Amino acid sequence: QERTRPRYHALLTSHHLVSPTKRRNMQSWSSQLSISGFAKVGYPGVIYCEGEKDQLEEFVGNVRAMQWLALKLRFMEPIPGTETEISNGREKRRWIEFEKVGEVVEEMRRLGKESYVVEMGIGSAGNAVTK
Repeated sequence: QERTRPRYHALLTSHHLVSPTKRRNMQSWSSQLSISGFAKVGYPGVIYCEGEKDQLEEFVGNVRAMQWLALKLRFMEPIPGTETEISNGREKRRWIEFEKVGEVVEEMRRLGKESYVVEMGIGSAGNAVTK
Protein backbone atom coordinates (compact mmCIF):
# COMPACT_ATOMS: atom_id res chain seq x y z
CA GLN A 1 0.00 0.00 0.00
CA GLU A 2 1.06 3.59 -0.56
CA ARG A 3 2.40 5.38 2.47
CA THR A 4 2.26 9.14 2.55
CA ARG A 5 3.91 11.58 4.89
CA PRO A 6 3.65 15.33 5.14
CA ARG A 7 6.57 17.25 3.68
CA TYR A 8 8.44 19.59 5.99
CA HIS A 9 10.11 22.87 5.28
CA ALA A 10 12.54 25.12 7.10
CA LEU A 11 13.86 28.64 6.74
CA LEU A 12 17.17 29.80 8.15
CA THR A 13 18.76 33.22 7.96
CA SER A 14 22.27 34.38 8.72
CA HIS A 15 24.21 37.60 8.63
CA HIS A 16 25.77 36.49 5.36
CA LEU A 17 26.48 33.47 3.19
CA VAL A 18 29.70 33.81 1.24
CA SER A 19 31.84 30.74 1.94
CA PRO A 20 32.32 28.47 -1.10
CA THR A 21 32.72 25.54 1.33
CA LYS A 22 29.31 26.13 2.94
CA ARG A 23 27.72 26.52 -0.47
CA ARG A 24 29.29 23.28 -1.73
CA ASN A 25 28.30 21.45 1.47
CA MET A 26 24.67 22.51 1.18
CA GLN A 27 24.54 21.52 -2.49
CA SER A 28 26.00 18.12 -1.59
CA TRP A 29 23.73 17.52 1.42
CA SER A 30 20.62 18.56 -0.50
CA SER A 31 21.45 15.91 -3.08
CA GLN A 32 22.31 13.18 -0.54
CA LEU A 33 19.21 13.84 1.57
CA SER A 34 16.73 14.52 -1.26
CA ILE A 35 16.18 18.09 -0.09
CA SER A 36 15.04 20.84 -2.42
CA GLY A 37 15.30 24.54 -1.80
CA PHE A 38 17.66 27.44 -2.22
CA ALA A 39 20.41 29.48 -0.65
CA LYS A 40 20.63 33.22 -1.09
CA VAL A 41 24.29 34.16 -1.04
CA GLY A 42 25.76 37.45 0.13
CA TYR A 43 24.09 39.62 2.78
CA PRO A 44 21.83 38.47 4.37
CA GLY A 45 22.18 34.72 3.92
CA VAL A 46 18.85 32.93 3.49
CA ILE A 47 18.41 29.16 3.31
CA TYR A 48 15.07 27.56 2.49
CA CYS A 49 14.72 23.80 2.30
CA GLU A 50 11.98 21.21 2.09
CA GLY A 51 11.79 17.45 2.21
CA GLU A 52 10.88 14.58 4.48
CA LYS A 53 11.10 15.32 8.19
CA ASP A 54 14.10 13.11 9.05
CA GLN A 55 16.15 14.26 6.08
CA LEU A 56 15.24 17.89 6.70
CA GLU A 57 16.26 17.66 10.35
CA GLU A 58 19.60 16.17 9.31
CA PHE A 59 20.14 18.89 6.69
CA VAL A 60 19.32 21.68 9.15
CA GLY A 61 21.57 20.02 11.76
CA ASN A 62 24.43 19.92 9.26
CA VAL A 63 23.92 23.58 8.35
CA ARG A 64 23.81 24.61 12.02
CA ALA A 65 27.00 22.68 12.76
CA MET A 66 29.01 24.98 10.47
CA GLN A 67 30.42 28.26 11.79
CA TRP A 68 27.93 31.10 11.29
CA LEU A 69 27.44 34.66 12.35
CA ALA A 70 23.91 35.05 13.71
CA LEU A 71 22.33 31.95 12.17
CA LYS A 72 18.64 31.70 13.08
CA LEU A 73 16.22 28.89 12.38
CA ARG A 74 13.04 30.82 11.59
CA PHE A 75 10.82 27.76 11.40
CA MET A 76 10.79 24.04 10.74
CA GLU A 77 7.29 22.67 10.32
CA PRO A 78 5.06 20.47 8.19
CA ILE A 79 3.87 22.09 4.98
CA PRO A 80 0.07 22.19 5.24
CA GLY A 81 -1.74 19.95 2.79
CA THR A 82 1.33 18.27 1.29
CA GLU A 83 1.98 14.60 1.31
CA THR A 84 4.75 12.79 -0.49
CA GLU A 85 4.17 9.45 -2.13
CA ILE A 86 6.96 7.44 -0.53
CA SER A 87 6.71 4.45 -2.87
CA ASN A 88 6.48 6.60 -5.95
CA GLY A 89 10.19 7.11 -6.59
CA ARG A 90 11.92 10.47 -6.45
CA GLU A 91 10.14 13.63 -7.37
CA LYS A 92 12.03 16.41 -9.06
CA ARG A 93 14.42 18.07 -6.63
CA ARG A 94 16.44 21.15 -7.10
CA TRP A 95 18.87 23.27 -5.14
CA ILE A 96 19.45 26.74 -6.46
CA GLU A 97 21.44 29.78 -5.43
CA PHE A 98 20.19 33.33 -5.61
CA GLU A 99 22.12 36.55 -5.22
CA LYS A 100 19.27 39.04 -4.85
CA VAL A 101 16.59 39.40 -2.20
CA GLY A 102 14.04 39.94 -4.98
CA GLU A 103 14.79 36.46 -6.32
CA VAL A 104 14.11 35.00 -2.87
CA VAL A 105 10.76 36.81 -2.70
CA GLU A 106 9.86 35.62 -6.21
CA GLU A 107 10.77 31.99 -5.41
CA MET A 108 8.86 32.06 -2.13
CA ARG A 109 5.90 33.53 -4.00
CA ARG A 110 6.15 30.70 -6.56
CA LEU A 111 6.10 28.22 -3.65
CA GLY A 112 3.12 30.02 -2.13
CA LYS A 113 5.18 30.96 0.94
CA GLU A 114 5.95 34.60 0.30
CA SER A 115 4.43 35.70 3.62
CA TYR A 116 7.22 33.90 5.50
CA VAL A 117 9.95 36.12 4.11
CA VAL A 118 7.94 39.32 4.00
CA GLU A 119 7.00 38.94 7.69
CA MET A 120 10.71 38.74 8.53
CA GLY A 121 11.40 41.93 6.60
CA ILE A 122 13.23 40.13 3.79
CA GLY A 123 12.00 42.08 0.83
CA SER A 124 8.64 43.72 1.28
CA ALA A 125 5.43 43.89 -0.67
CA GLY A 126 6.09 47.60 -1.20
CA ASN A 127 9.32 47.19 -3.16
CA ALA A 128 8.71 43.78 -4.72
CA VAL A 129 8.85 43.57 -8.48
CA THR A 130 5.32 43.36 -9.83
CA LYS A 131 4.54 41.50 -13.00
